[in-house]
Amino acid sequence: MFEIVKIEIESGFVGLCPMPGKFSSFDEDFLQLVKELPQVVVTCATQPEMMACSATRLPEKLYNSEIKWFQIEVDDFQVPDEFSEEKWNSLLPILKETIFGGGGVILNCVGGCGRSGMFLMRLLLEMGWSRDDALERLRKVRPCAIETDQQLFWAFGNG
Repeated sequence: MFEIVKIEIESGFVGLCPMPGKFSSFDEDFLQLVKELPQVVVTCATQPEMMACSATRLPEKLYNSEIKWFQIEVDDFQVPDEFSEEKWNSLLPILKETIFGGGGVILNCVGGCGRSGMFLMRLLLEMGWSRDDALERLRKVRPCAIETDQQLFWAFGNG
């Protein structure tokens, strides 16, 4: 089922969702995604995974909806390699500025759990949340968030 979960932060929000098209029609999922009014969507899945979910139109459709899209390709159950981590670090100022400016950022991977949860956790920590508060709040809205010890280690800034 396509579900978007959100955590309110000051006047903005962060959210997680699966890949549009993974569990239902891409078009229906996309409409649900844009209804949440994110200013930025970050896809943490690979191009082949996007193709498998019929989501290759996602970047173009977001662009046409005036929503910024970024992709950080990380394999399922893995953590970012050096290149992907550099890309993440370059995105952090944009994501934080969006949220603190009252906007929304939604992260997605295929299932909306492991990789997107890992990046969302890292973002919360970068925004000043404590590890315990961030993990508790994240798992309250998305119990499957962060699927491996390696992902949790990376999310905590140790990766």
